[in-house]
Order: sequence, then structure tokens, then C-alpha cells
Amino acid sequence: MITFNLHFTDCCNFSCKHCFVKKQGNELSFDNIKLIANKLAKYQHGNNIKIRVNLAGGEPLLSKNIQKIIDYLYSLNLEISMITNGYYLTSEFIVNNKNKISMIGISVDSLDVNTNLKIGRCFNNNTISKDRLIYICKVIKDNGIALKINTCVTSINKDEEINELLDAVKPERIKVLRAFCKGDKAIYNISNAEWLAVKKKYSNVVFEDNDYMASSYLIIDSEGNLSKDNLHILNNSLLNNSIEECLEKIKCEVTQK
Repeated sequence: MITFNLHFTDCCNFSCKHCFVKKQGNELSFDNIKLIANKLAKYQHGNNIKIRVNLAGGEPLLSKNIQKIIDYLYSLNLEISMITNGYYLTSEFIVNNKNKISMIGISVDSLDVNTNLKIGRCFNNNTISKDRLIYICKVIKDNGIALKINTCVTSINKDEEINELLDAVKPERIKVLRAFCKGDKAIYNISNAEWLAVKKKYSNVVFEDNDYMASSYLIIDSEGNLSKDNLHILNNSLLNNSIEECLEKIKCEVTQK
């Protein structure tokens, strides 16, 4: 399985301080997403591999095209997953897509309202309650979709943990990420000692440090550029080049996982 993380929209209702997405309101048009999807499907067929497209943002559920995108990817036999902040995730959406989406990931950085407000994980000062998270996670699992929980550790939430939620919903995958911020946002990074302390709080999770995150992801950004980190590079557009050409430019040899 090779995963392409399609960050097709920069738009988000949250304003997380550690977010690496450039909030410039960019969003790939549906026609351009179809163009990229066709290339991914061709690459999948031509190389006899399985490709998963992970829909991300920004917040993918803000897009008016989200259902059309899912339906089109599904029609091409591409596996689909999605990462969302959960604010607009409904039971109706989950039920309607239970046969199309293989995994839904929800980003949860804290179970504390005040911490979420400090992080910026809120919309009009409204956050997602623990009870709401538990409910929507159970709907995901009840409909046969794998559940993934992502939590990013920053200087704001480093002394907390979300084990209460994890114990309640028992996700198939749990990923704990270390904030990877540069420039003015570097104040949200944590030290090596603090990261080691975080690791002691969890069991049976995947930990992702800065070095891993800087080179392990295949990301298609909201302008169609392909990169293998979360910083994005320009002039490597899948809109104008083949998958093979774009992978060559970033010196990436994909392997199935």
C-alpha cells in the first residue's frame, strides 16, 4: 500500500497554532482533483500496486466537493481514507460512505476545553466535547470503518494525555506526533526530554518524531505539488507532470507498506 496524502484544501474552521498548512484559502478544483486521481489510478494499474488517497487539508469536510471527490476516487478503485478535526463529521456522512472510506482519522490534541482554546482547536470558541468524540468514534467503528486517532504534542499540551478517549473507543491505529514547527512557531516545539516523557504515557501507539515526519510522507498540496515532507515544494505539479516525473524530482522511490 502506497499512501498519497491529498491536502486538497487549505481552508479550515480551526486555527491550531502549530499547523503547518498555509491558510491562504487555496483549494484544488474538482477537475484538477480528477486529473490527479486519473494519474494515480494509472500509476496503480501500471505498477500492479495498491494506492490509498488520504484526504486531508485544512479540513476536508469544509469542501463543497467532498462527496464528489470520494465518489470519483472510489470509481477508480483507489482506496480512500480521511483525516479530519471532527467538527463537521456526522453520523449521516459516515453511514453514506461506509463502503467507500476504509479509515477515518480524527485529530485530538486534548480533552480539556481550555487547552483546546489555547491551541486554537476551536471554532467561534466552540470545541468538540469528549462525549461527542466518543459518540462519533463509535459510529465510525459500528459502520465497519477503521478508526485512527492522531494527537500532536506541543508545548501547550505536553503535560496531558488522551488515554481516557483511547480506552473508550479503542481505535485501530493511534499516532502520537511531535510538533514540527519552524520560525515564529518554534515556540510550540518540545524538547527531547519532554518528548521522552510523553512516550512514557502511552502504549501500543505509533510515535512520529521530527526526522521521520520530514521525509516519510507523500503530500500533494492544494496547488497540486508533490513533496515528501510537510513543508511543501513548488514547481513539482502533478497537474503538469506524471507521477513518475514528480517522484523523480523529489528523489523518492516508493515502496509498498
